[in-house]
Amino acid sequence: MPFSSRRTLGLVAGAAIAAFAIYLLRNRIRPARTPGPVAAPVDSVPVMSATPSALRARIFATIGDSGSRIEGVAVHRGKLYVADWKDGGVYRVDASTGDVERVGQLPTKPGEALLGVATDSAGSVYVGAPATGLVYRIDAARLGISDFRPRRDVEAYASGAVGANGLAFDAHGHLWISGGDANAVYHVGPKGGKVNVFAKGYTMVSNDTTMPVRAYVTNGLGIDSAGNVYTANTGTGEITRIQVKPGYELGAITTVAKDARLLGADGLLVDRAGNVWVSANFRNALARVSPAGEVAIVLHDSTASVLRFPAELKRVGQTFYLTNLNFTVGANAGTKYKGAQIVAVDVR
Repeated sequence: MPFSSRRTLGLVAGAAIAAFAIYLLRNRIRPARTPGPVAAPVDSVPVMSATPSALRARIFATIGDSGSRIEGVAVHRGKLYVADWKDGGVYRVDASTGDVERVGQLPTKPGEALLGVATDSAGSVYVGAPATGLVYRIDAARLGISDFRPRRDVEAYASGAVGANGLAFDAHGHLWISGGDANAVYHVGPKGGKVNVFAKGYTMVSNDTTMPVRAYVTNGLGIDSAGNVYTANTGTGEITRIQVKPGYELGAITTVAKDARLLGADGLLVDRAGNVWVSANFRNALARVSPAGEVAIVLHDSTASVLRFPAELKRVGQTFYLTNLNFTVGANAGTKYKGAQIVAVDVR
């Protein structure tokens, strides 16, 4: 299929999420100071002891300029990858130093929302574009080349993923995609193509109409060691597990936890012990949900000193890296932060 046709596939179905993103950007985000230069850790915030506990939280890196915005983050061999809504720029950040390098460019419109980011075992980068339902792919060998060209070096790897949000690969190379406000989960095989709808309509929209993010009922995406998929309901604070049976058959759908402290649940990460780590954007919090469903708040930044509407997260060793989306809602109402930052949180 020609690239132009792939690019427009799902445009109508994805219009709702695009409109919502534009609404937030135009009506909820306030002007602010221009971020300082990219550097090693700068700001830090003291945190209350908990089990587990955060030892230190700080702004780790700044991406682009005051007009930049990032949501998803991926990690491969100690390097973090993010995509800037401002102009589709793809950046690589050294997790040991905070050094930032622009390594690619997506063929998206300026300001187009870019959500989930993932890497495969080879280091190729994948980015979800909710308005078109496309997932873009940049081959690892093309990242950082001097003559990078979006139309040549970026492919539309998957199509039909309406509301494309969280991205994660399973052990067999299948890419899983949450549908954001589409109330759906998709997957596609290692060769890409049109996605398969795996589960749909399994969670409810919050009845709290004061939450502008409540439409994101299938936000983020995590996969456990057994291959089961997890998604978050941003408006209700519910974490759901979807059983993936042999042959990619849908199994049981169960609630792992539902807690007011998880309101704004966005990014998900499942560790080897089966704990689900959650970034809660509405409360500026990082939480851990045990396999038994017990919720522990690892970091609650009530002053928005470091966490400012945190979105996706990844882990390198004992450090979690979270993206600040900086929407001025929830605990961030009235703040004046702008730009795109990556936050580092050391956890014991």
